[in-house]
Amino acid sequence: MSARKPQVASMPFGYPDYPRSDLDRMIADSNAALERMGLDVVAVPPVIVRDDVERAVQTLRQEEYDAIVIVLVSWVEAPLLVATLRPFRDQPMVLWSHTSYMDGDSRVTLGALPAAGVVRETLEEMGFRFRFVYGMPDEAQLATKMLPFARAAATERALSRARIGLLGYASMGMYTGTIDHTQLRSQVGPEIEHLGQYMIVDRFSKVSDESIRQLLPRSEEWEMSTSATPDDVSRVFRMYVAIRSLAQDEQYDALTVKCQYELSRTFGMAPCMPLSILGDEMVVSCEGDLPLVVSQLVLHYLTGEPTSYGDLHHATEQGVLLGACGFAPLSYAAARPIVNKHTALYEGLLNSSPYKEGTVTLARLGMEPGGFKMHIAGGKAVPPPRFHEAGCPPYPFVSVDLDGDTDAFVQNVFSQHYAIAYGDVRSELVELCRLLDITMVNPG
Repeated sequence: MSARKPQVASMPFGYPDYPRSDLDRMIADSNAALERMGLDVVAVPPVIVRDDVERAVQTLRQEEYDAIVIVLVSWVEAPLLVATLRPFRDQPMVLWSHTSYMDGDSRVTLGALPAAGVVRETLEEMGFRFRFVYGMPDEAQLATKMLPFARAAATERALSRARIGLLGYASMGMYTGTIDHTQLRSQVGPEIEHLGQYMIVDRFSKVSDESIRQLLPRSEEWEMSTSATPDDVSRVFRMYVAIRSLAQDEQYDALTVKCQYELSRTFGMAPCMPLSILGDEMVVSCEGDLPLVVSQLVLHYLTGEPTSYGDLHHATEQGVLLGACGFAPLSYAAARPIVNKHTALYEGLLNSSPYKEGTVTLARLGMEPGGFKMHIAGGKAVPPPRFHEAGCPPYPFVSVDLDGDTDAFVQNVFSQHYAIAYGDVRSELVELCRLLDITMVNPG
């Protein structure tokens, strides 16, 4: 897992009555600044006069990118800008206006910000999707304004191509685990492929013993419960291979498994540990909760890192206690992963590791009439108290000291499951919600 660089098309605009050498210098400085921000830049030929429009349009049509950065290096004729960009009005765009610069003891302007005054309102009235930023290429604050939008645009594009595997359906009458498939595909992007859990059982029975023997040494890295048998461990890796091969064959970017109760009781093995292993390789979760796995996929695209989730179990003035009933990516463990055996409710092995410390983002997608909403929160994962469900071993769990008011968070919960990722990507989530027309809840 790793974050992909956002790809942007740098589309400069200028005015022919200024020295061309000044315009070219500003354009070169702008592209260099975008690259320093960590963006993959496609340099589009500038539009200075009407004859430049068609060449720029053809370049924009031929290239791949997540967003267009409109670079105003001077005053521009707004109709030339609209003629260039109107064919791409559905693309996410950043309107970046230069301001002025010092030449000796005098401040010099090429009229870029006055041009932005015309262009910004024009784009808004025409329904373009854009973020307005301003400043010169050497100003550090530009990155803090531009990068969240660029990452959100890259996530929007990735979501539009994503495939999510749904193995089973929502567990235990969980209304909030369902989703409007058509609305999701139309508004947010991912496709959902629905298969039965039997696909896992069938592949489980066909995994070769040799492939399991090659994986068994990985269990030496775990702090294993004495109640776990060698057969338990072999079954974990057998199911891990079965689910992984299914995901690879179907080209899933994420998947969620209905574990209760077909696998966890009837088959005699909850997929907690197989998914905890696989969670460091791709986005996975349990109980067929579709809004949750979409939330995890969003966090993964924004961070490039594994994502987890937890049930909300306790709340204090400081924050909340979260823990799923046996699943978390093993990389989330504060120390050596702790592996236990289910003693009640379910069968099989489970991850019992407390989470490591660090800044985290919590998110949950939810339905609302006619569309979607997203609950966003941030805070710090801190060492949790000892915690377990009645009759069960400890689950993988984490205490999160929230940045905002805990009661405000709890009063707005969409469901028991919340996606978790390390890092603070709240600004990116805000930008993504604006791009996708998702209502934001508590994004502070």
